[in-house]
Amino acid sequence: MSEYLITCPSCSGKNPLFRSVCSKCGTIIRDRVPSIDFWKILSHLIENPQNAFIEIIQAEQKNFATFVLIASLFKIYILSTIIAGVTSSGRFSLFIFFILSSASILVIILTGFIIKIMVNKQLVEFRIKDYYAGISFSFMPQLIGLFIVFVMEFIVFGEQLFTFNPSPFLIKKNFAYLFLMLEFGIIVWNINLTSKLFYIYFGKIFIVHFYSLIVLGLIYLTMNIFL
Repeated sequence: MSEYLITCPSCSGKNPLFRSVCSKCGTIIRDRVPSIDFWKILSHLIENPQNAFIEIIQAEQKNFATFVLIASLFKIYILSTIIAGVTSSGRFSLFIFFILSSASILVIILTGFIIKIMVNKQLVEFRIKDYYAGISFSFMPQLIGLFIVFVMEFIVFGEQLFTFNPSPFLIKKNFAYLFLMLEFGIIVWNINLTSKLFYIYFGKIFIVHFYSLIVLGLIYLTMNIFL
């Protein structure tokens, strides 16, 4: 839990990252972070993810978090629909997306409460909204994929991207494999960022990767459950 704690320079008391004033002696221990600077956080997620998540936790207003999460879940839903199109069972529906995205947000909140119980056993304060914002921004690779990779895929393949009639691998094989590798890279990047977030809370590599795979696995499974 060391990454999640700040040591007060006055009384040496331990405080969670979101506190700007020591809870024991009232000393100011860091500058206030009123809100999240989207473009700054985006660059930090690329250059130094751990510092980016610390800034997200310290921000008083978690602006952009829900937008990033919903847009990223939309990208995952599109990818799931495309994959399901291989068996001709995939179909795009905004209503189904609404249900699945709501279920995914519920999964995030529930896992947040589980972590809160675990953390509180160690006498460390934990805020669900910090965790929610952190998980949301860990999906930033999916958001980038939505506005860059998916647009490129649609330009190259058109409606065949969803119907698989014929398969994109038959239309333009090289492009299909290139986009497949890019999509895989986005998922790996997503997992890596989530691991960086959990490292701040737990500080143990095994636990970090375990929880990252569990949480992301539940979300990806939720987005595929009705396809």
